[in-house]
Amino acid sequence: MKRFSIALAVALLVTLVSMVGAVADHQLDITTTKAPITPDGTTAGAITDFVLTFRDIDPAVFGISMLAGGTVTATLPPAFVNTEVGTNTAILLQGWPQSPPAPPPAFPWVTTTGANTVTATLTSDFLVGDSGPGFKQVHLLLNSFRNPGPGMYDVDLVIQPDPTSTVTYSGIGTVHILPKARPSVNAVSVFSGGAPPPFNNAIYQSVLAGDAANPVGLYLWDGGSSVLDGVFAPFLDVDIAMTSLTHGRLVQGKKTVGQVWIDAPAGADDYGIATGGPSSPGITAISGFPVGVLLTTFTTDADVTGPYTITYRLNNGNTQRLFVTAQ
Repeated sequence: MKRFSIALAVALLVTLVSMVGAVADHQLDITTTKAPITPDGTTAGAITDFVLTFRDIDPAVFGISMLAGGTVTATLPPAFVNTEVGTNTAILLQGWPQSPPAPPPAFPWVTTTGANTVTATLTSDFLVGDSGPGFKQVHLLLNSFRNPGPGMYDVDLVIQPDPTSTVTYSGIGTVHILPKARPSVNAVSVFSGGAPPPFNNAIYQSVLAGDAANPVGLYLWDGGSSVLDGVFAPFLDVDIAMTSLTHGRLVQGKKTVGQVWIDAPAGADDYGIATGGPSSPGITAISGFPVGVLLTTFTTDADVTGPYTITYRLNNGNTQRLFVTAQ
C-alpha cells in the first residue's frame, strides 16, 4: 500500500508539472512571407529577409503585450549561413508594414545575433493599445545571413513577454525558399499618410460609405532580381484596366501581367479603383532598392455599407489582399 501511494504521488506530480507546462507555453500558428521591401528575401542564396506572422493581422484582433526585458527569439536552421558580415535587425510589427512602435532607429528593443539565432530584447514596454493592436509580426531583416537552396525550412519562434514570468508563446513557421525571385506585388504603408509611429494601415481600412480609402502604394517587381548581384527588375508602366465592376487586369502596355478582383457587399454597384497612372520608378523604404510604384485609391459605394476585399495577383507571382470596410 505504501509503495502504491508513492507511485500515485509521483504520477500526480508528473501530471501537475505537465499541466503547468501546458499553461506556461502558448502555441502559435505562424505564417511566413517575403518582406514587402525586397524583391528576393526568400530566394536561394539571397540575403535572408522575411516576415513571421503569428496573429490575425486584422487590427480588431489584439497582439501580445511585451514588457521591458521580454524577448523574441527566432532560430533558423543551420542551412541558413551566417557570414557574420552585416547588420541584423528583428523588427516587431503590429500587423502592417512600416508599423513598429517607434520609427527606426529608435526601436524600443535591441537585436542580438548568435550562430543561427536572432533575439530582440525589449528596452521598454510595447503594450497592446499604446499605438495599435500590439505585437503580431517579426520582420527578420538579416543582412549577415544567406538563404539555403530551394526547399521548405522550419523557423522556430519563442516569445517571452515578461522576463519575470515563465509564460511563453512558441511556434514554427515554414519558409519556402524559391529557386529564383518571382514577380511580386506588395502593399506598403508609406504612401497612406500618418506620422510614424505608425503609418496608416494600408492593409485594413475603414471609411464612411462613399468615401475613398487612404492611398495604397504597391511595390512591384518582375522576376529575376538579385540584391547581392545588384540586379533589380522593377515592374514599370503597369496599370489597372477594369474589365467589369468586379474584375480587372494588371497591364503593361498591351500585355496582361496580373489580375485584380473586387469582392463587394451585396447591393453595391458604384465603387472602384483609381490609379495615379502606370507604375513609375521608386526606391523602397528602409532597404533603398529600385522598385516600380503603383499608387492606388479605392472608393466605396455611397449607399451600401460593409466589407470590400481587393485582391491583386501577378502572373507567376504572389497575391496581395487589401480590406476596406464602409461604415
